[in-house]
Amino acid sequence: MGWSDYTTRKLAPCRLMANLIALIYNWWNLYLRFYDEEHHREAITSRPALMQGVARQVHSGGQRKIKVSLIHEKGDVIAQAVTLISSQLHAMMRIAEQWTIKERWALLLTRLLRRWLGGKWITGVPPNAELVLSG
Repeated sequence: MGWSDYTTRKLAPCRLMANLIALIYNWWNLYLRFYDEEHHREAITSRPALMQGVARQVHSGGQRKIKVSLIHEKGDVIAQAVTLISSQLHAMMRIAEQWTIKERWALLLTRLLRRWLGGKWITGVPPNAELVLSG
């Protein structure tokens, strides 16, 4: 992910932009770990494929849903990835409704980094999180 030609001679705005770009880049990589935790995916190559679609929000029966129409040639693979990621996030939301923010973060980071944790859990994950972390 680049700077999009952002430059200035002032140090504070440059540091702020560098930190924002690094944060967004890192969150994108973690988001993709839900789909494929074995491979590192560069944002410059994975983002265009996963973001080539048209979305709209639909209200029906008291629920809000997002309908996405993919225009990428590998739309079926991308749809499977987004569906998998979405189902994992929804499962985490359902189980963690009554948890503290610290417990939710511990669950999220344990799930995203489980490849490097070797089956261990980050301190603070409640015991009933096993259903989410086993999948």
